[in-house]
Amino acid sequence: MKNRDALLAKARQVLEWNAVLEALAGRAVSALGAERCRSLPLAETLEEASTSLRETAEMVALEASGEGLPLTSFPDLRLVVERAAKGALLLAVDCRDLAIVLGLVSDILRYLQRRRDEAPTLSAVAADLDDLPDLKRAIDRCVDHEGNIRESATPELRDLLHHANALKQKIRAKLETMLGSPRFADLLQEQYFAQRENRYVLPIKVERKSEVPGIVHDMSASGATVFIEPRELVDLNNQIKEADLAVDREVHRILQDLSQQVAAHADALRIGLDVLGRLDCLRAKASLARLLKASDPLVNAEGRIRLKEARHPLLVLSRLQGQEPVVPNDLDLCDPVRVLIISGPNTGGKTVTLKIVGLFALMVRAGLQLPCAPGSDMAFFSEVYADIGDAQDLTKDLSSFSAHMTDMIALLREAGPAALVLLDEPVTSTDPAEGAALAHALLVHLAERGFTVVATTHYNALKALAQSHPGFANASVEFNIATLAPTYRLILGMPGGSSAIDIAGRLGMDEAILDESVRLVDARERALERLMEELQETRRKLDEDARRTAELLAEAETAARLQKELAARLAATEQESRKTVRKKVTDEILKARAEVQSVIEEIKTDKRLVKAREAKERLGTRGVLLENPSGKKRVRIRMGEAEVSVAVSDLAGLAEVAGEAASQEIRGKKTVGAQHAAPLQMQESSTVLDVRGQTAEEAQEAVVACLDRAALAGAQTVRIIHGHGTGRLKQALRDYLKTSPYVASFRPGERAEGGDGVTVVNVK
Repeated sequence: MKNRDALLAKARQVLEWNAVLEALAGRAVSALGAERCRSLPLAETLEEASTSLRETAEMVALEASGEGLPLTSFPDLRLVVERAAKGALLLAVDCRDLAIVLGLVSDILRYLQRRRDEAPTLSAVAADLDDLPDLKRAIDRCVDHEGNIRESATPELRDLLHHANALKQKIRAKLETMLGSPRFADLLQEQYFAQRENRYVLPIKVERKSEVPGIVHDMSASGATVFIEPRELVDLNNQIKEADLAVDREVHRILQDLSQQVAAHADALRIGLDVLGRLDCLRAKASLARLLKASDPLVNAEGRIRLKEARHPLLVLSRLQGQEPVVPNDLDLCDPVRVLIISGPNTGGKTVTLKIVGLFALMVRAGLQLPCAPGSDMAFFSEVYADIGDAQDLTKDLSSFSAHMTDMIALLREAGPAALVLLDEPVTSTDPAEGAALAHALLVHLAERGFTVVATTHYNALKALAQSHPGFANASVEFNIATLAPTYRLILGMPGGSSAIDIAGRLGMDEAILDESVRLVDARERALERLMEELQETRRKLDEDARRTAELLAEAETAARLQKELAARLAATEQESRKTVRKKVTDEILKARAEVQSVIEEIKTDKRLVKAREAKERLGTRGVLLENPSGKKRVRIRMGEAEVSVAVSDLAGLAEVAGEAASQEIRGKKTVGAQHAAPLQMQESSTVLDVRGQTAEEAQEAVVACLDRAALAGAQTVRIIHGHGTGRLKQALRDYLKTSPYVASFRPGERAEGGDGVTVVNVK
């Protein structure tokens, strides 16, 4: 177990895991949070890792909402709580800091209570928080925001302070009198009084000190002034001292009481501080995720690694200040492939790829989101081993080869099943032929043990494993032949050449040496190198074409979406324009109808006056009775085209009702032949309007037309049936009726008329 832990710790060291944790700690707002970040635990199971990632994802969502967790900087009060638990007296500032922390706890509890559905996992984290309201009230009552005991902390303290202040005012008044008296005019060095050892004194010239009986408390640095407490002030100073001591005793009692209350809640306070540190760490994770433009990965237990646009987190952080962006790469290592062999030139990014895989394996166990595109899949590995860089150990007299072999032997002995193993140039620093053979056998054995392995190499024999052994796959880092420079792009499924001679030439190696190197390299291997370079170039061009095709497709999809959105906006605009025009026309029609109605009313008025005069002259002629005269003094009759109102006493004659002839004599002063007829009215279908199921706009147009017909026909009422529904149609129509020029008044229908689902309109 000791060797296993040492190997795991060494892997984290070469993967620069501590640098990631330090970057995380820099995002925390408290010392407690930063401490937790630096010692971030790694999940031992997939379930623990998934829970940790959910906590981070919920915090990321809350922070992105614009109203993040109300967690501000807070002091580390663990030692304060421990001192109180052991019976020590706390300072007033300690109590003030505890009140600040309890207030923070209260804010967080209220915040998460409102967002329990959005952040159930975070709410579970905060479930153990207790804001201890009684303790906070006790502290706030006694201690102010500056960390001072309040005068109002207790009635006793208030009385003692008032007494002490009264004594101090009394002695100051006496000192002012002494400063202004002729007796001290020549004795004082300057016109002021001071305090020494909390006692009031006067600055007396050193050569005149014998003339002032009293106690010498101090002397100036120059020796020219002595500070004397005159005898007449001794008693008052003693009283002030006693009053101050009484105040101190009461303050001590108050702090003792508060300290005991803190001690009684020590366990809750310890838990609260721990939860606050954990929440601060979670918010630091969310902040780091935002900085890295990270995403929440899918985590699996099948060893599946499928990363999209993966970037090394430390490289991303190092290039935040406007430097060249990190080249993202896809990485695919899924069943049945268990071993990925990465080849290619030096400085091309092979080791960076190894570290990405290793760091991502640690990050998912720590609940950190990964700097890759959404939809990425990362396997959960409970053990991560890495052999990267020079392992030479001079303290143990081990060469690089021996140190590497020692680590490999320990790994094979200690590693558990389904571990992740990262090997940078395995079995080097020895004879190339033997090294390649040993590395070949080692990788095959690791694959048979069920490990997931990512290895870098320059050995051609290892590159050939993908063709001869199931479960192996090649990848290479791209090298631009034209510029003789690496592109840092990873190409899956293809081995890469080392390009050592080309790189040496680019770096300025002598041409003669390069030519001799080319001659010495086995022609077959050189041809293979060239073939791999050409294949890489072909693959690069294909990838470039595919990337350009994807860009064009995305542009086309964007254009189609924009066109669809534009068409929708144009349709909405056209519909709105039609509504606006229709409303304008309706308003104009209503206005015109109102004007016509006004003219008609005027004409009717004039016409009635003329016809009334004519009727007076033609009384004694036949007319048509338009209403039942029973119980009335005046009735309306029609004579020819004129309609007039006459007294019932002036009428006489016969009437026909419903087509039946009946003799009825009406006697009066004048005799007129009259025919009794029912008043003219619209058909019922014209005075009842059903607008149920129509939109407010359609219903309003129908109501306008109906009222127009009713007004021209002289109908007195119109009944509008709109139903109940949501009430919007009824309200819209009644809002219109309030402004209609045709409407004298309106009311909801009676129960027999249809109730509130009907509006009865009285037409002008």
